[in-house]
Amino acid sequence: MKTKLYLRGVRSSCNTRLSCPLSSSSILYIIQYCQTDLFQLVFVTGDPPHGQHEEFCCSFAVKDLTTLDISFAQWEEIPQLLRNVSLPSLLQSKMSLVRSGQCVLLRHIIKEAHSAAPDSHLIDLLGFRQGSMKMCAEVSGWTKLCEVELASSIGSLIKQLSSSFSKNENSAADQSSQVLTLPLDLVKLEGHFSKKCRIHNDDRKRRSELSGLKKHLSQCDLNEIKNCNISHERGDKSFSGLENNKATESLVGITPNGNGAESKEPLSKIEIENLILNRARLYIEQVNHLHHGVRKFKVDKKLCGEEVETHSTELSVSGSQPKDSCIPMSELESKFGLVKLTDCQTTGMQSLSTPSDAHKETDSIYGDRDLSEAMGTLTYLDIQYVHLYSEGIEMTVADLILLAYVYHLTKALKFNCSPLMCHIPNILRWADHMVSLRSVRSAGERLGWFMEKFQDSLLRRQSDLSPDGVDCKEFSFLPAVDSTVDEDEMELSRCAKVKHKAIKPEVLLTLKKLENSSVQAVTGSHPCGESVQVDWNNLPPGVHPKEGDVPEKRTRRKCQQLENLVTAVQSVAKPGDIIVDFCSGGGHLGIVIAYLLPECQVYLVENKEESLLKACSRLEALNLSNVALYQCNLDYFVGKFHVGVCLHACGSATDMVLQLCLNVNAAFVICPCCYGSIRKTHLLSYPRSDRFLSISLTYKDFLTLGHAADQTEFNIALETQGRTCMNLVDTDRAEFARQQGYQVCLCSLQPLSCSPKNNLLIGVPSQRSL
Repeated sequence: MKTKLYLRGVRSSCNTRLSCPLSSSSILYIIQYCQTDLFQLVFVTGDPPHGQHEEFCCSFAVKDLTTLDISFAQWEEIPQLLRNVSLPSLLQSKMSLVRSGQCVLLRHIIKEAHSAAPDSHLIDLLGFRQGSMKMCAEVSGWTKLCEVELASSIGSLIKQLSSSFSKNENSAADQSSQVLTLPLDLVKLEGHFSKKCRIHNDDRKRRSELSGLKKHLSQCDLNEIKNCNISHERGDKSFSGLENNKATESLVGITPNGNGAESKEPLSKIEIENLILNRARLYIEQVNHLHHGVRKFKVDKKLCGEEVETHSTELSVSGSQPKDSCIPMSELESKFGLVKLTDCQTTGMQSLSTPSDAHKETDSIYGDRDLSEAMGTLTYLDIQYVHLYSEGIEMTVADLILLAYVYHLTKALKFNCSPLMCHIPNILRWADHMVSLRSVRSAGERLGWFMEKFQDSLLRRQSDLSPDGVDCKEFSFLPAVDSTVDEDEMELSRCAKVKHKAIKPEVLLTLKKLENSSVQAVTGSHPCGESVQVDWNNLPPGVHPKEGDVPEKRTRRKCQQLENLVTAVQSVAKPGDIIVDFCSGGGHLGIVIAYLLPECQVYLVENKEESLLKACSRLEALNLSNVALYQCNLDYFVGKFHVGVCLHACGSATDMVLQLCLNVNAAFVICPCCYGSIRKTHLLSYPRSDRFLSISLTYKDFLTLGHAADQTEFNIALETQGRTCMNLVDTDRAEFARQQGYQVCLCSLQPLSCSPKNNLLIGVPSQRSL
C-alpha cells in the first residue's frame, strides 16, 4: 500500500495546470529522480488555519504528471494528526508517526526508494554518514539556507518577475529596464561555491585517489585512451553516470558506506580528461564517474628545480581552463605509449585553474624524464579536489533541491540567464554541470520541465538575447542592500559552531551591568516540594529509561531527572490534556508521562529519526495507545496543546519550546541545557524579556552569560559563577513568560547532583495554577 504524501498545491479552474510552492516542486523532482512509485501525492488545496505562507510560484501541466499517483484534498479532509504540522508531511498510521518538513520528507523518500531498489545506490545522495540535510534549520546554517531562506526569497523573486512580465505585456508604453534586488540568500550561496569544501578524512581519500590514478595510467594502453568518449558537446553521455565503455576503468578503493563504515567495493569509473606533460610541469585532470554525478580532482606538479610548488587542496567552481599547449601526441605515443592528451572542457564546469606560467616551456627536451618518473614524484598532497557540488566533491540531495529552485528562477526569466551572470556566475556554472548529468536531466524531462531550454540558457548566459527573444536589458539586478555577512550568522555547514567565546573580563563586566541595574535571579521551590520520587518498581520494565539504551552508570541520574519533570507535569496537567514532549529523543520522558497519565494524549516531537524509531519500538512493547510521534523541526509543529515539556533541550531549542507554549497559552515544564549554544535565529532574538532589554543588555552580553553558564561542572573553580550566570539566563526566560501573564517558578532539580544543568522552569497561564 502506498504512503500518502501531503503537499501544498492547487489546480487551475480548468484542471489543466497545477501550481505549488518550491518545496512541493523539489519533492516532485526528487521523486522523479528516484523513479519510485511508493508514494501517493495528495495536494492540499485549502489554506491551513495556522497561516503557513509560501509563494505558489511553480506551475506544471497536469498532463506531464500522469506517471505520478496524484489526488487532491481540502485541509479539513486530511488526518487530524497531520493538521498539527506544516506541510509537506506524511503519516505512517501503523506507528502513529508523522513526518513533516521538506528535508525530513526528502531524506525519507530517498531511504525508502533505496530500500526498494538497492542497485540504484540512492542512499549515496545522503552523503557521508547520511548526513546531508539531516540537521534542523535551528542549528544548521546550511539547512536553514536551503530549506527556509532560499525557498522564501527565490519564491518571492519569481512572483515579482511574473508580475513584472505581466505588466510589460499589458503596457506597451513603458519599455524601460526594471531594476530588481537580488536576494541576499543567493549572494550567500554564490559565496559558498567559491570557498574550499570540507572533506572528512581527506588525507586518506587523496592517498586512495593517487593510488588509483597511478594504477590506471600503468594499466591502460594507447588504444583504450584513444577510444575515450571525450567531447566538447554539453550533455555527453559519458558524464551522466557509470557508463560502461572503453574510456573508463573500474577503480576499487576504500569508501564510506551509508552508515559511515568503510567498505571495499567498486566505487567509480575513472577517466583522464587532461594530461599535459612537458619539461616544467605535469598536469592531469581526472574524473571519477559515480552512481550519482562525478568526483573530480587535478594534479598540477612543478617538475623543474628542487622546490615543488604547492597548491590548495581543493578548487572552487570559479576559475578558467588552462590554455597552454601540450606535448605533441605523436611524440608521447612513441615515448610513453599510454597517454592521451586533450584540451577538452572540464565536465560541465569551466572551473580549473593553473598558474599562468604552467606551460611556458613547451619544447620536447626531457632528458631521462618520462611519465612514470614524473608520476613517481607525486604525493597525496598533489591531489587537488574540485568543489563541484553544493556540499563538496560529491552530489547530494542538497544539489537536487537547489537545482529545482534555480530551474524555476530561470524559467521565470524566460530562460534568459544573462541578467544574473555578473552576480551569480558560480551558481550558474554549477547548474550547467548539474544539467549535463543524464540522470538529472531525465528527471526534469519526466516532470515536463524544459530541460533543453534550461541547458541552452546556461550555455548562452553571455548572450544578449534569451531563446525566446526577450531582451536581456528588460531586467537588471542590484545586489542585496546588506551584502555583508553578519559575523554572528550561522556558518553554511551541516552543524554550525558557536563563534563567540567569552573571557573572564567580559563575564565580570556583564554581571556588573546586571548588578547595577538591580537585576537578580529569584529562585523558588518545586511545586511538589521534596516529594519528587517515582516508584519505578511498580512500573513495567519498558517504562524505565534503561530500556532506552541509557548506560548503566547514568541510569540513576536519568531517573532522578525524569522524576522531577514527571511530578511537575502531574501537578499542572488535567485529564484530557494534550502533552507535548519536545526534543523527546528516545522518549524517556514522554513514555513515563504517557503511562502515568493514561487519560492524556502525549506527542513526542523529535527531529532525529533514529531516536523516534527507538521510542516507537518501546511504545509497541508497552502497548500504549495514547502516544503519537512527530519527526519534524520544532517550528513545523503548529498544533494546539495544553502542556509542553522538554528535558535538556539544547541552547536555543529551549527558547523555541517556550515560545511554542506561549503561542497556544499552554503550561510548560522545561529543563534547559547547553547555554553556550544559544544564538539568534530566524525565529529568535536575545535577550528575550523587556526587563533585560531595558537595561541595554546587548546580544553579545547575553552570549557571554550563556557561555559562562556552561561552566557549572561540580567541583571546578568557576562553578559558583557559572550557576549565577545560568540563573540569570533562565530569569530572562521566566520574565519573558511573565510578560504574557504566566505564573513562573524557577527552581532546581533534586538532588542537584543529578545534573550540572539542574534548573527547572515551570509556568502556567492565568487559567491554571501552580
